[in-house]
Amino acid sequence: MKTDRAFWSLLLGLMVLGGVVIVRLDVSTDMTRFMPSSEARGQAHLMRQFATSELSRTMLLVVGAPSPQAAVSASRAFEEALRRQPAVGRNLAFLEGGPPKGLDRAFWELYQPRRLAFLAENAASARALLTREGLTQAAESLKDRLATPMSTLIARAAPSDPLMITASMMDGLQPTRAAALAVAEGRFMTADGRHAVLFLGTTASAFDAVIQGPVLDGIRAAFDSVNAAAGDALTLQQSGVNRLAVAAQASIKKDIQRVSVISVLSVVVLFMLLFGSLRLVAVTLVPITAGIVAGVAGCLLLFGSIHGLTLAFGAALIGVCIDYCAHTYCHHQLEGDPDGARGTVRKVWGGLALGATTTITGFVALGGATFPGLQEVGVFGALGVGAALAATRWLVPPLMGSGGAARPRLIALSAGLERLLAAARRQRVVLTLLPLGCLVVVAMGIPKMGWNDDLSEFGRVGGPLVEEDETVRAMVAPFEQRRFVLSIGDDDEAALVANDAVVAHLRAARAAGELTSFRSVAQLLRSKATQQHVSAVARSPDTDLWRRLHHAFAGAGFNAALFAPFKATLEAQPPAALTYSELAASPLAAMVRPFRVTLGDRVGFVTFLTGLDHPAAVERRLAGVDGAQLLDFGAVMTDAYGGYRRRMIELLLLGLAAVVMVVALRYRDLRLTVAALAPSLLAAATTLSVLTMAGLPLSVLTVTALLMVVCIGVDYGVFLAETARGNVRLGPTMAALVVAAVSTLLGFGLLSLSDHPSLMSLGLTAAIGVGASVILAPTTLILMGAGRAEA
Repeated sequence: MKTDRAFWSLLLGLMVLGGVVIVRLDVSTDMTRFMPSSEARGQAHLMRQFATSELSRTMLLVVGAPSPQAAVSASRAFEEALRRQPAVGRNLAFLEGGPPKGLDRAFWELYQPRRLAFLAENAASARALLTREGLTQAAESLKDRLATPMSTLIARAAPSDPLMITASMMDGLQPTRAAALAVAEGRFMTADGRHAVLFLGTTASAFDAVIQGPVLDGIRAAFDSVNAAAGDALTLQQSGVNRLAVAAQASIKKDIQRVSVISVLSVVVLFMLLFGSLRLVAVTLVPITAGIVAGVAGCLLLFGSIHGLTLAFGAALIGVCIDYCAHTYCHHQLEGDPDGARGTVRKVWGGLALGATTTITGFVALGGATFPGLQEVGVFGALGVGAALAATRWLVPPLMGSGGAARPRLIALSAGLERLLAAARRQRVVLTLLPLGCLVVVAMGIPKMGWNDDLSEFGRVGGPLVEEDETVRAMVAPFEQRRFVLSIGDDDEAALVANDAVVAHLRAARAAGELTSFRSVAQLLRSKATQQHVSAVARSPDTDLWRRLHHAFAGAGFNAALFAPFKATLEAQPPAALTYSELAASPLAAMVRPFRVTLGDRVGFVTFLTGLDHPAAVERRLAGVDGAQLLDFGAVMTDAYGGYRRRMIELLLLGLAAVVMVVALRYRDLRLTVAALAPSLLAAATTLSVLTMAGLPLSVLTVTALLMVVCIGVDYGVFLAETARGNVRLGPTMAALVVAAVSTLLGFGLLSLSDHPSLMSLGLTAAIGVGASVILAPTTLILMGAGRAEA
């Protein structure tokens, strides 16, 4: 009755967890989970926040047409079609195909009253412009402007603005968001006039593939309708982080489905060949299901959703969870127990429990990671293995029935392995060559070992998609995509103060040839302090601007009395400084919004760079600017993942120390402890060496996979060590070990065939490590003199 109560209690608990999964299942493909958590600090944390900003949620849509007029017409039709698409409309933050209406008027109303504040980028530059030489040059410039076709407008503006401050600002403006665009008939166009450009921003994270997928489908549907109306004469090129995220999700999903289907079918065939019972095959699904349900439910309760990579790991967990059933079935059919299946499970329980404990200990180590995605993997693995073990102990035996008689194939496998081990005992010298060979491989590979901590290892999507993305950005926004300057402050004013200083340093860097150009919000907005200082210089009695201007312009042939409105401006009370909130609420919002990012409770302004040839020199220039940083997205995240990898190795070593203590306390025998632990450690070192000599990158994913290799390898060592204690026979244990290894390779190993780099790395590392472990485990047992010959 006690077992019955345990059976129904565990079953009820799994049903409850299954209900949690059904009600709350939310699969995420957000790769920011594999960036430092929100508790992290420094540049890596800054990058994680930046990755979810408006910039990452902005798409560039480029429509090609046979002629400029056709491109303009297609741009208007495409924008209308996009707004009609439900999936696009629901998640639309903005859609811009041209400058907003009222832009010129808004610009004049905002800047003309404040023109003196924008005379120069700082007070020192303002003083230089207002010298006799500077004013003489300004007078000559006005004469040149009056000789252009715009002379009528210039003549109207000159009396109140003889220095042409507002006109010069308008001359220097670039269309909205990019530096390589023109405006034709109110639409954004590329320089060749054959491509129209639209900017589309979404409200959802670019990494939320569940939402972004329908958005991309809506964009394609809108274009197809416009293109059909144009006689298929149009082309569409796109650039956006969301496209890469959706492609990564599709790759992961495809691999999950393929690995799951092949794993299940292969294991079914394997079990039918060896055990000859559909019932046992069906019962095998119980611990697998229990493990996956518990792992998914735990992740949903702790993290709110589960990542696609974690689910892929769940598919691979099939191979690990089957180990417990494989041992139970082999021992039950080959040596049985008077108490039936329950007695068999009790007989092998010591090895199963110890093996599972060491595996869970390894996964618990992932809980110390600073990356939420790998914390999630740790939770999934620990809960999944624990639930699978519990299901094997209390659910599997009652469901097995008699378990069936041993099949000839299983008997032959067990007998063959026993003969093989008996022969190996007689050839201990030759057998020694196996671990020695591994040590030679380790000696050759480890000194050459290097780590690749590049972020692209986690979500690289290659081919035409990336090429198209790069082509579009080169056409529209030819700035550095991974390097930029960020000016941060507690509020807009503090961030703008830093940004003003950054601009001054970047101008000096450009003059020194350290970069080609840059684009900053300072062209439209400077800090209140800078605006006030520049305005004060122009109005200062010490500057005596009206007298100087009167003299310089009269000398150039102007009737200086015509500039009396400008004199009135100098004498009037200066208006309040222009703020970001005013610009954001005006038709000019689209021109400043791309530069501003919200970073938690702080604010940042981005300066985009082109031709950054000497980053170290620029970084030195910015070192003294409080709140300014030159950020290299790739370098920062590489450093972050390198730090995480080192932390993972530390956690792995701590977990290993805990495993050593657990195993040592179990056996209290040096030979058995070494026999249980040495195979997994040597297999892990051999795996690293083989990957290194094959020229394959070692990354944080390699460390994660090595953790699994060590855990699985310790299981194999423990199962064999149990035979030396006389608890179980060696033949059935070796048969179970082979079945378990093949099952694991059909789970984790098949991931090595994945198209997704992350899954391939996990699978390849696991395949090499598990293969080495299953060979080294019996070898070590024999060499340690711990294996028992069987009658």
